[in-house]
Amino acid sequence: MRDYLKIHSGIQAPSSNPYQALDLFFERNSLPDVLDGITAITEFLAISSPSSKPGWLRQVQRIFDQQHVKYAVDDRGTVRLRIDATFEAEREAILAGLIGNRYNAVRAEYISAYAALSGAHPDGKSAVRGVFEACEVVFKLMFPTTRRIKAPEIGNELTPLVVSRYANDLPALEAAKKLVQAFTAWVASAQFYRHGQDQEEPNQPPLEVAVMILSSGASHLRWLVHLDQAKLAAEQ
Repeated sequence: MRDYLKIHSGIQAPSSNPYQALDLFFERNSLPDVLDGITAITEFLAISSPSSKPGWLRQVQRIFDQQHVKYAVDDRGTVRLRIDATFEAEREAILAGLIGNRYNAVRAEYISAYAALSGAHPDGKSAVRGVFEACEVVFKLMFPTTRRIKAPEIGNELTPLVVSRYANDLPALEAAKKLVQAFTAWVASAQFYRHGQDQEEPNQPPLEVAVMILSSGASHLRWLVHLDQAKLAAEQ
């Protein structure tokens, strides 16, 4: 295991004794190395002792829970930041809807957004960029002549589509218009972190702000995908 950690994670365990090596590894290494080590150990067990892997993962999660840290480990040993059950369920639900080659780029950006919050040092700025890019890709798929997503493009392209789609349902139309306004405001809020800032180190959003922008963006993304699919169906 000591050699596996070194080869696959670049992490030097301080003892050749496997049990002592693990104890010393978790005591002496930084949090990023510990999280990477959990993944490497899981991969090692999957090869060398598959029957031990489930117990190892349960133990890791139990320690996370006992220490009240916001991390969750999946069956591959990947550790990610755990916000809450609703946040995780939303992530999985939207990924399930991004099927087919049309949404390959959208899916990649969306996954990158959540991955940015998964490490020892959550990168909220990259998370915002990822979910913004996911929405922008769908918007460009819907309206191929657009080059960006800002208030004028939303007003010129998305609003007429929404008016046309819900024209025969007045309550839905009025609600949808408000949703377009909310989407426009969300785009403006994301711009603060999407573009470069005039400083050497990027100003990270507070975690709760990053989570709010990501979660709201996910909801907008779900609606855009639905509208895109409806638009495609109407054009066929």
